[in-house]
Amino acid sequence: MGGLIERAAELSAVGELLAHVVGGSGRTLLISGPAGIGRSALAAHAEPAARAAGFTVLASRPTPVSPALEHALVRDWLGPLVRAGQRYASPPFDGPAAALATALAGPSTTQRDWSLATLDHALTWALQGLASSRPLLLVVDDVQWLDVASLQLLDLLSARLGSMAAGLLLTLRRGEPGRSSDIVDRIATRATVLEPAPFTVAGVDRLRREAGMTAGVAAVPAEELHRLTGGIPFLVHGSLRGGPGEGVPREVVEWLRERLVRLGPTADRVARTVAVLGADAHLDAVADLVGLSVAELADPLERLTDADVLTIEMWRARPAYPLLTDAILSGLAASERSDLHRDAATYLGDTGAGALSVAEHLVHTLPGEDPAVVELLRRAGEEALESGMPDVAARLLVRAVAETRPDDTAWEVLARAAMAQLLWGKPTEAFALWDRAVERAPGASSRAALLTRVGDARAALGRWPDSAEAYRQAASALADAPAGDTSGLSARRALVRAWCDGVGAGEGLEQTSEDDTHTNRLQSALAAFELAVRGSGRVRARELARRALAGDALLTEEACGGPGFYTAAAVLSWADAHAESLRALNAAVKDAHQRGSVPGIATASCWRGLVHFRQGRLRQATGDFLPALSLRAEGWSEFGESAVVGAALTHVALGQHDAALALEPALRASAAHGHFLGALPLAAAGLVRASHGDHEQAVRDFRRAARLMGAHPDNGSIVEWREFSVWSLKALGRCDEALATAEEAVHHARRWGAPRALGFALRALAQVTPRDQAIELLREAIGWFDEGGSVDYHARACTDLGRLLLTGGAEERTEGVALLRQALAYGRVRHVPSAVLRATRLLVRAGEEVSDPTADPAASLTPGERRVVDLAAAGHTNREIAQRLSVTVKAVEWHLSHAYRKLDVSSRSELTAALYGDSGPSSSSAM
Repeated sequence: MGGLIERAAELSAVGELLAHVVGGSGRTLLISGPAGIGRSALAAHAEPAARAAGFTVLASRPTPVSPALEHALVRDWLGPLVRAGQRYASPPFDGPAAALATALAGPSTTQRDWSLATLDHALTWALQGLASSRPLLLVVDDVQWLDVASLQLLDLLSARLGSMAAGLLLTLRRGEPGRSSDIVDRIATRATVLEPAPFTVAGVDRLRREAGMTAGVAAVPAEELHRLTGGIPFLVHGSLRGGPGEGVPREVVEWLRERLVRLGPTADRVARTVAVLGADAHLDAVADLVGLSVAELADPLERLTDADVLTIEMWRARPAYPLLTDAILSGLAASERSDLHRDAATYLGDTGAGALSVAEHLVHTLPGEDPAVVELLRRAGEEALESGMPDVAARLLVRAVAETRPDDTAWEVLARAAMAQLLWGKPTEAFALWDRAVERAPGASSRAALLTRVGDARAALGRWPDSAEAYRQAASALADAPAGDTSGLSARRALVRAWCDGVGAGEGLEQTSEDDTHTNRLQSALAAFELAVRGSGRVRARELARRALAGDALLTEEACGGPGFYTAAAVLSWADAHAESLRALNAAVKDAHQRGSVPGIATASCWRGLVHFRQGRLRQATGDFLPALSLRAEGWSEFGESAVVGAALTHVALGQHDAALALEPALRASAAHGHFLGALPLAAAGLVRASHGDHEQAVRDFRRAARLMGAHPDNGSIVEWREFSVWSLKALGRCDEALATAEEAVHHARRWGAPRALGFALRALAQVTPRDQAIELLREAIGWFDEGGSVDYHARACTDLGRLLLTGGAEERTEGVALLRQALAYGRVRHVPSAVLRATRLLVRAGEEVSDPTADPAASLTPGERRVVDLAAAGHTNREIAQRLSVTVKAVEWHLSHAYRKLDVSSRSELTAALYGDSGPSSSSAM
């Protein structure tokens, strides 16, 4: 039914043909189109409709072998009448047609030497005799396959139809090689020609739903089915009969195979080559692989395009519909397909194509134990991973594994294939490959590196016991390694992970030597980390972190993804050495861009965002978290937890509580580690709960974070669970508990000595102490925030102190108003709505005049404009901004032009002052 609705115009034309015949005026209707368009279906529908209207119907359906059978048309039309016992010497077989009946009853229509004139006269006589009693419909389906003699008769007949009550319905398959095409063309000039169009998406959808109801076929999206088949009815029906996920239906493969054979061996080779080359099917490449010149290629290409098998666009050929590509390839034997793809890979490699293009063909070849194939697939797989295409990488790297026998496969290739499978969402396959890689790894450091990757992967999937076991095995392997066998990046990562998980020794790290070696730099980073976690020796920790970085030495050795580098940079940030930490992280961002490493950019940006957050540069932090969060959504897990934590904390600080709440599931998944590394995401999840008023859950989260810290004495610079707890405990009325917790926080903060941590702890204590004591605590906190360059906490402490001073005498009140206006200015310049709102409310309550917060030009920027200008002020080009935000460069330019007008600036160099009111988002002047 769905197909008939799509064919309303064609059915109407058939109806008009029958009506004219009934009225005594014969004519010809020719339905022309490519194979599969539905010509035969229309003819088949017309025949019962004509019989129902009282017509005599005579039909001929020639096939590709019909040209060898002379006069097939006469036999097909009149033979059934003779077999039915039609009497001779009476219509239609009287007069000149009598001999024709005798011939049809014999073994062949050529038992007499029929001339064209004699046979034409006899056939016309017979047809006129039939039409004299009842209207007549003459059908020829696939007229292009008639023999020459039949075509000549049909040509003569079509010219005299007007004198008899007969209609001629012909179908013509376009693009098929046939005899005497000039005769067919002449008949077409006398006919009404219809060219049925492919089904629309709506028509395909109707057929899909009908197939689903009548044949139990699972739902197939109509748009996708239309894209694959081009709406060609035969292909649509074949796909629906095959069902989704079952490959190309066999009937479609055979149908196309027969057509290609008829088009000739050269056209067949061209079609196969085009299907194999895919996007690389440029005409010169097709010609070279088929062994023709481009000029010689023109003839088979023309035949294939006429037959609607191929289409040509921009000097490139492709199958007319995606399903035809699969049908062509499915019709090949595995060895044929392998040879074609190998030839294509060789050609593309010789002409300088990229590794990915060549590898996409090698992946379809049969294994041949070729080291060059393994290496090319490996390089292409790594390129795909770097470009954020784990599915492609997995396909290429798994094929690289298959190229050699299992006992000969390199462990590095197994490990890379495992990582690609994991990122593609196939952990079972990934761990199986990692197990094989561990078995084949040649040394202790290699095994440790692989086991650490396994631990990371299991941790990312929430399999924490398995993760801890893998880390323990990695640490054990390193313990058995020869002295100095920890220089590889993966081995260093194993040592860092194992140590952080509490299974590494961590002892004696303070006694690192001063030698300028990679291993000693790593040991310095771990020693600094140990001091920071234990919350003592800040000066020494900062010194060790500086020694670890050694300028840019550690970054050069570890590139933009090294754990030792980020460990040292983090310690500098926890020690409030923000300028040094930012310098190192800016260098890492630059290094990642130069390398074109998408994961490297995400990692470096994420860690830089955490430093910006600690400084209170919230908008800059948000921009830096974007690449990591985007890549994390695609399966990246290297430092994805840190990005989620930083983004959640930043959202809370900006008052974007719904955005923070959306990240809570990811925070809790990260916190499920069950060890030290899960404390920070759990504390962040608690803060999100507290920001939504769920202080009971928040306190439970903070206490659990404390338990995860284990035996470590705590450092508020790393996990601020005590400070966060104070606010929730106070809200729950548990003031004594809040006071004790705040005093502990101050004790630990003084022990570590970082200005930001100490200021935050003092501010927390001020929330639960009497007014006069709270004022002194807040004054001290503001001083520490000034020293540490923490502008956001400084503004919040100013708001707290201003609120208290408003209730004092005139002098205190004046100071309080000044502090609140200072906090208001910060909120407007930094575009922190929560700070603006709180300071404004306090000033209004005190009877002070406050201008409209939206009067600030920066506040008038839309969220999209704000994201763009923040990144532009940070030094990113328009193209880099477009890539980060997944928009076009044109959209970036549009946002910038609007922002320039709102901010009253004329160039990029003026953005920094207009947005931030200081020397820039990455400046150290305010630290």
